[in-house]
Amino acid sequence: PADFDLKLPNSAGTQVAISQAGGTTSETINYTAAAGTYYILVYGYSSAMSASTCYTLKAQLGTATKPNNADPIAKGVLKMYPNPASSQINFVVLGAVNNNNNYRIIDAFGKVVMQDKMNGNIKSLNISRLAAGTYTLMVEESGTWISSKFVKQ
Repeated sequence: PADFDLKLPNSAGTQVAISQAGGTTSETINYTAAAGTYYILVYGYSSAMSASTCYTLKAQLGTATKPNNADPIAKGVLKMYPNPASSQINFVVLGAVNNNNNYRIIDAFGKVVMQDKMNGNIKSLNISRLAAGTYTLMVEESGTWISSKFVKQ
């Protein structure tokens, strides 16, 4: 119904592919991806995106395989509180093998806005500088990234 475009960023927020067909032509990205996390960003060309305009998004994997160690439940469970939060978020990886896990906070556009090491089981983060919106917290546990969403008020 409108001129939508697609971007494919990886977990670091780096754009790895884009589709910008003109008008209401369907957008398609064919990309051979290395193992990892990727996001699909849908945006409107020349302000085509609005709350009253809809689109259909279909994501399809080709010959992707899942490594044996990619089961996040086997590695740990990510818990965070409070959610929603206004100034601080706390998180812990239950069942974590080590306490020096890397973490990232990714905004709705796939951009990494915070990252560091945990340095212990529980981590408290000052999120007061983040804009209001939905974010994804990703924690690396034994080579596997586990994630959970939170809302910044």
